[in-house]
Amino acid sequence: MRLIRLLNASLIAGVLLLLCPPLHANEQQQLLDVQQQLKQQQQQLKKRKNDISKAQEQLRQYELALADSSQQLRKLNNQLSHSKIEQQQIQQQEKALEEKLAQQQQALKAQINSAYRLGNSDYMKMLLNQQNAADLERMLSYYQYLAKARSKALEQVNFQQLELSKVQSQLAEVQQQLEGLVAQQKQKLDQLQSQQNQRKQQLAKLNKLQNTEQSRLEQLQINEQHLQQVISDQIEQQQQLALKQNLDKTPLTGLAKAKGKLPWPLKGRVLHSYNSKNQGQTRWQGIVIDSHPGTKVTAVASGNVVFADWLRGYGLVVAIDHGEQYLSFYGYNQSLNAEIGERVSAGQTVAYAGNTGGQTTNALFFQIRHKGQTQDPRKWLK
Repeated sequence: MRLIRLLNASLIAGVLLLLCPPLHANEQQQLLDVQQQLKQQQQQLKKRKNDISKAQEQLRQYELALADSSQQLRKLNNQLSHSKIEQQQIQQQEKALEEKLAQQQQALKAQINSAYRLGNSDYMKMLLNQQNAADLERMLSYYQYLAKARSKALEQVNFQQLELSKVQSQLAEVQQQLEGLVAQQKQKLDQLQSQQNQRKQQLAKLNKLQNTEQSRLEQLQINEQHLQQVISDQIEQQQQLALKQNLDKTPLTGLAKAKGKLPWPLKGRVLHSYNSKNQGQTRWQGIVIDSHPGTKVTAVASGNVVFADWLRGYGLVVAIDHGEQYLSFYGYNQSLNAEIGERVSAGQTVAYAGNTGGQTTNALFFQIRHKGQTQDPRKWLK
């Protein structure tokens, strides 16, 4: 807007120079000075806009790196949780095997004691003394039974010892894996902290460049225009791709019948309501919901993901086409959990809340559009 005003002023000055009667030397010099000042201001404005664009691009790089680190850390934490559960299960298995082995060893000990009390000499005496055949047969059967029971008990003890050895080996491997995951987690946390500091410095630099209300207003208008263009282009590309690939998907029916029934994308306090004042004469074209970093953001209805990337002013964004020209939009995310072209279901996690796009507060920017026009999301949510 400021650039247009400067151009208009320069044009008017030029027209006046042609139409007005000849000016005195000092008046001509004044006019030339004004034109020179306008030219300098135009150059300064152009440079500032270029600087802002460069700063935005650098912010984009930092926030994408942060998103990648956050995603990797989330996977590491999941692996760590699974490994700890596996460790607990193996420890319980080890304890059960140790108890069983102790019982079998006790039974074997009792059998050995029983055989020792009878003694081999009694067996020899029965043979030499030629006792009653029935008694002899009964005693022989008893000795055979004891020998088999002892042999079986020994086999069971050996088997349990081998099983226990295997379990203990598994436990050692899991513990080693856990130690490695903990070390990776620490390294990733340190990296994340460094990236957050870089982002903070870049954000301060960007805010310094946009230190006037007029400048911030210009950027908001640019962001909104860019958003509309990108979403429009992506929807068209996805529709053409679907036709080309002849994808067999259930047709989407829009959101008209779901008005007032949609679930919230996440639970939280509304920081900015739809159509409330933003900057200057601009109004919020969606709602901003307070959240903790990393909170799951879920799709309010089933649809096709038409955008999943970083977008100036909105950070990491997911846009979902619900059919019948209805679209839901989720911005400011810490990281994304959906890809372009993916069909998502209602309640499916599509992102994790954050503060990307140069935001200073952790929140979710949520928007619903129909035929390209924004709607009040709260009229659609239950």
